[in-house]
Amino acid sequence: MSDTVLKIEGLYKKFTRSLKRSMYYGTTDAFHSMIGLTVKDRLRKSEFWALQDINFELKKGETIGLLGQNGCGKTTLLRLINGIFPPDRGKITINGRIGALIAVGAGFHPQMSGRENIYLNGAILGMSKEEIKKNFDEIVEFAEIGEFLDAPVAVYSSGMYVRLGFAIAIHCNPDILLVDEILAVGDVGFQLKCFNKLGELRQKGVATILVSHNLHHISTFCSSVIVFDKGKEIFLGQIDQGVEIYKASFPDLQNKGEIERVITGTDDFKVDEVCFSPKLVDNKIEFTNQNDIEVTIKYNALKDFNNLEIDCVLRAPIPLTTEYFQANNHAFNKILNIKKGTGKLHFTIRNLNLNNITLYLYFAIWLQDRTECLFWWRNVPVKFIGKPLFSGITQYQLEYFVEE
Repeated sequence: MSDTVLKIEGLYKKFTRSLKRSMYYGTTDAFHSMIGLTVKDRLRKSEFWALQDINFELKKGETIGLLGQNGCGKTTLLRLINGIFPPDRGKITINGRIGALIAVGAGFHPQMSGRENIYLNGAILGMSKEEIKKNFDEIVEFAEIGEFLDAPVAVYSSGMYVRLGFAIAIHCNPDILLVDEILAVGDVGFQLKCFNKLGELRQKGVATILVSHNLHHISTFCSSVIVFDKGKEIFLGQIDQGVEIYKASFPDLQNKGEIERVITGTDDFKVDEVCFSPKLVDNKIEFTNQNDIEVTIKYNALKDFNNLEIDCVLRAPIPLTTEYFQANNHAFNKILNIKKGTGKLHFTIRNLNLNNITLYLYFAIWLQDRTECLFWWRNVPVKFIGKPLFSGITQYQLEYFVEE
């Protein structure tokens, strides 16, 4: 039996910019179809191709990420796969059940309670009443909406909609899971919970198509990527190559990647040396799943410094400067004091799991309330070169200590 659960062949989809023409074309096309006339798939006035000649296969346990600027056809493709729209040309072959999370509130009735909508949405996803009953408690527990279970979903926040929709989708025992950028609505804790659950489903053979502008999610979780541009599939393959092609679509916002060292502040704090582990090779850090990233700053403090702030960021050089990792000691209620004299400040980033993608490391030491910067080093290229782990997204950690 084939491991292929989804096959897309020569897929095209067109839309109409004018609402009136859209209604007219829809009526005439339906009439022609009823009387046995062939509906032509050529473009008419005000029409445009939302998707053109899309071809790919999805196998069990695979996760494909979709990248591209807004309006390039990613969500349209998911809606075609989910049966919301019919294709104008081409073929979609599905082998299994689909669970979809494409839009906030999709499949929910706003005046019905969360309890009632679990049964409604579950039925839409193909679950029997017995299946829903069997999984009901687990759905409610995962969605974390216990006290609002019998309230109408019209009073739910967008995050609560997402929690409930995702919980139902993953408990319908899907063979294919469609996840749009919708997860960005949820809070950080729930996103982590969702992606770890996706990792569990992947190990059970569930295939996933993930739409996201967050390269953290794409590079950590996906096994391959498709890049879209104006409805066309311009790349299908490895994550690192796809990300570079995606970044190239934003030429005015490219980060050229040169290392910049900026040391500012008072004469009372001198930095003698900065060491990295793994070591810098050709001005960049390369690491595998077995590596943490460690930085050691050798300093000479001419006076005591109390309640300093340490910032550490791993950032992708793309629009909106997507951050994979960001930590500040004050956010964790930790105090950093440095006494007069020489010493070393060590900090370590743990639990990184990327996928052949280059990020840029920024770190800085600030006086209390950020009134002055003692030390700032930015744009250190960091590239993951090992075999990625697709078990989910781990919680990154920042640890530090002072050696006097």
